Amino acid sequence: MTREELIKLIQDNTMDTKEAIEYLGISKQRFSNLKNSGKIYEVKTGIFLKSDIEKRKEEQGELREKYYRKKDQD
Repeated sequence: MTREELIKLIQDNTMDTKEAIEYLGISKQRFSNLKNSGKIYEVKTGIFLKSDIEKRKEEQGELREKYYRKKDQD
């Protein structure tokens, strides 16, 4: 594997903290809470697997639907 291929692989499969926060649409504090509670695993300081963040986004959507119903539905 060449250096360029390795860089591309890393870029395609990881996110930094800022990217993850923006992708999830949450605050820095909430993101920190998720890390501290073990719901998001940090591969290396400030580096997260993209697949883990995408999985959390799906879970987050399900939880929002379950617990945050729109007032029109009440």
